[in-house]
Amino acid sequence: LVSDWSSAVCSSDLDEGAANAVRAGVRSIEHGTFLSEKTLQMMKENNVWFVPTYSALADMSDTGGDYDDPGLQIRARFMMPQLRVAIQRPIKIGVKFATGADTEYSRRSVARVSGEIAYLVDAGLSQLAAIQAATIGGAELLGIAAKTGALEPGLEADLIAVDGNPLEHIWVLQNPLLIMSNGQVVLNALDPSK
Repeated sequence: LVSDWSSAVCSSDLDEGAANAVRAGVRSIEHGTFLSEKTLQMMKENNVWFVPTYSALADMSDTGGDYDDPGLQIRARFMMPQLRVAIQRPIKIGVKFATGADTEYSRRSVARVSGEIAYLVDAGLSQLAAIQAATIGGAELLGIAAKTGALEPGLEADLIAVDGNPLEHIWVLQNPLLIMSNGQVVLNALDPSK
């Protein structure tokens, strides 16, 4: 009875804003915790992207981090299982994914795109699909795929080097050993002199 009530509420009431946004012509839906099957179908038909921001909910559900508020912790703990379902549905339907961390992304911020990738894999995306959501997917969503989003001659790209294959162990993205941005090395954990 509880699950029937929950799915009825989720599908008819809680995604009304997202459904209206899709009808209005948005390019993406962020968060999307309570997206219904009907709204996801509309998203697929209208080429609307899904940016779950799972890492933001994970941050909210714990003390510390960018969202350190007991009220948000309670809400996030309720919403996290719902968002996992909301991520699994569009995988089956074929809705496109892009990543977002939903924070200011400062040195003190704990939500990172690498964490978002890992959460997406945990929720059901393949490692490759989750990495593509953060690279070419994000570039396509923002309309800049002709300039960036892939490792190809003539495109702008930031690079990371990790200790392992992220297609086998996605969490290696959390600990980059080398980071290059705009052609400059900004982190080099491989050089013991630094």
